[in-house]
Amino acid sequence: MELMTELNKNGATIIVVTHDPNVANYTNRTIRIVDGCIAS
Repeated sequence: MELMTELNKNGATIIVVTHDPNVANYTNRTIRIVDGCIAS
């Protein structure tokens, strides 16, 4: 995750799909999907 964070700081777009809240904490934007729909 630290490598992906560093790549993102250098301009790379990283998309992570996870069920792990610890991994999600590394992101600066989170989109939740519930029952196939984007949840607000």
